[in-house]
Amino acid sequence: MKIVEQYLRAVSYKLPWKSRKDIIEELRSLLMDQIESDFGVDAGEKEVKKVITNFGSPSEVAARYKKSKQVISPGLTDLYLMIMAIMAGGMFIAFTTVFVVEALQDLPEGRELAKRVFLVFSNTLGTWIGGVGGLTLVFIVLSRFFSGTIDTDENWSVKDLKDIRLEEKLESTVGSIFSIVFLFILIVLMNLYPSIITLGENLFSRSGFALGHRVIVEVFRRYIGLLTVLWTLGIVFRVIVLYKGEKFKWLKFFEAGLSAAEALLAGIMLFDHRLYSYEQGWIGFKVVLVIVLVVNLVEVGSRFFQMLRNRVVES
Repeated sequence: MKIVEQYLRAVSYKLPWKSRKDIIEELRSLLMDQIESDFGVDAGEKEVKKVITNFGSPSEVAARYKKSKQVISPGLTDLYLMIMAIMAGGMFIAFTTVFVVEALQDLPEGRELAKRVFLVFSNTLGTWIGGVGGLTLVFIVLSRFFSGTIDTDENWSVKDLKDIRLEEKLESTVGSIFSIVFLFILIVLMNLYPSIITLGENLFSRSGFALGHRVIVEVFRRYIGLLTVLWTLGIVFRVIVLYKGEKFKWLKFFEAGLSAAEALLAGIMLFDHRLYSYEQGWIGFKVVLVIVLVVNLVEVGSRFFQMLRNRVVES
């Protein structure tokens, strides 16, 4: 029965990660036995809702299976582990990219090459450990000071179950993970090696195409802080969507706002003449900015069109 599965899904979000599957199977059996005992095998949705209400809110049910207070709330465990794994993969790819870029410039050999390969792993591990430390502190704070909104259901009602989706996740898991890793790479590369833009311009020039302009790296550095903030917010957004499996209404507004901010920043960078050493055409970094600007404007427009259409349908 759908409402039973929705209830079990709600409970599962608040259970310890390791024992979640076994507990849900046990709860499913207990719940179905209780429904059959009270109303028989042909119980309707109204009767099932009564049994679920008597069973208790998801937080109350989950609390019965918690042996001890956990450092990180069970409601946040999946998200915590997911971010840890994505951080590890993203940082490894980022430092590997830095290694490849530097190796292409000075072609190290022998011990120097081995040293740089070792640094890829040591830098990844060191940065990941530091990142996990900060991440853990954030989640501990969330678990302690916001536990009322994470693991309790003071105003919970069985009617709330209708909002829980049981279908396959609406967002592409692979696509979301790829986007998160890509943003991690951008953050690491642009903060550690912003002159990679110059390297890219040099490689482009060797292809036979003439650049219409070149980026002044020192001026570009001024934008890195803003870009990092936007990319970090993009990671947070995609992690939440990946965890929840769908975009709730406030997430859609957040996405539209983020796209608008990215479009605005791209527009500012596009027409900031101080950012370019000379301007004789659009071929070069400006093409990237134009693409970013157009894509984000289309995203904002389509998002507001969908919201407007939904309001018309609802009215």
